[in-house]
Amino acid sequence: MLDASARGGLVCVQSLGARGLAVGAFDVQDAPAFRSRWVRAQGLLPDYADVEAYVEAVLAAIREHSPRVVIPVHDGSVETLRGHRDQIESLTAFALTPNEGLARALDKCATLELAARLGISAPSGVTITPGDDPDARLGELELPLVVKPAYSWLPGLGTRLVSRIVLDREALRRAVDESLASGSAVLLQPWLSGRREAVWLFTAYGHVWARFAQVAHRMYPLLGGSSVLRESIAPPADLIGPAEALVRELGLEGFSEVEFRRDAAGHPFLMEVNPRLSASVELAVRAGMDFPWLLYDWASGARLTPMPDYRVGVRMRWLGGDIRLLGETLAAPPGPHVASKSRALLGFGADCLRPAAYDYVRASDPGPAIFATVDFLRRGLRHGAREVSTRRSPRPITPL
Repeated sequence: MLDASARGGLVCVQSLGARGLAVGAFDVQDAPAFRSRWVRAQGLLPDYADVEAYVEAVLAAIREHSPRVVIPVHDGSVETLRGHRDQIESLTAFALTPNEGLARALDKCATLELAARLGISAPSGVTITPGDDPDARLGELELPLVVKPAYSWLPGLGTRLVSRIVLDREALRRAVDESLASGSAVLLQPWLSGRREAVWLFTAYGHVWARFAQVAHRMYPLLGGSSVLRESIAPPADLIGPAEALVRELGLEGFSEVEFRRDAAGHPFLMEVNPRLSASVELAVRAGMDFPWLLYDWASGARLTPMPDYRVGVRMRWLGGDIRLLGETLAAPPGPHVASKSRALLGFGADCLRPAAYDYVRASDPGPAIFATVDFLRRGLRHGAREVSTRRSPRPITPL
């Protein structure tokens, strides 16, 4: 497992370890998964920004530990390693969809073009590529808008490119310029206010082995982030067909997440396709659908078993992310994507009383939850100390 600090990485460690496999956990930073009872080997890797060093470190770890399967679940490792697939597969199995489909899925522009040919609804908008004159396109658009980079991660950049909502022309131009400066094209789409729902599929050998769906009640960051409160739902009839058609046409194998956002009237629109394990995958595992085990079987060449059923109504909460979201919501200026302060406080408190499972928390493997809690508190104390120090610093004297 190459991305031990990701929530999806920890779920892989716990799911595969609980089934009797020896698991190695590696990442570019310290991770709760390093404290799992099922980890038999662990190590720190160079940052994704140093592509050559990262690739060499991964290959060295494979040679040293001889794993049967290597699993990446983070955009950084996926993007950094996909160009070195032959080197990895000369040593072991690589649990990642073939490169041709992967490249198309990672490019949101290519994905939306294919969706349009398939008749799948996507938000209207425009695309601006590096070298275009943004001023020629920005004036025709109505605010608010979502500024969405075509790629979530670029090799050597070392950081995620995130979507943002803009409410005025100055913020729009600034967000577009920043995205174009990274080297990525940028999509400008209208803000949709409805539910964010996702269909998860596991496909291989021309067959769908598992289907799952979730609704995200809250996300962190505020726009298009990870689900901090989500719930398993029956696969929506108006999403499952388009999702399967899109994954099939992209040529994806293994795990795929197809995300949709509904408008105020409830009509679904495609957002993107993620061809890697979702950060929220523990919801599926808790509901009875073990995607990490299916991924391991597929990558290792074992016989696959269909997973037809799961429990609907299972709720999971990433408490650390939900606390951060609450703090940002209380501090954020009003906007179409920002809940009112009273609604945010009432929702957070009410969900503390509702039954739910929590990320990191597993009675049979307490180490990751203990580390994650201590680390969250330590970071919060450091942040608070910096805030106090800033407020107490003397103001400079302005010369007369």
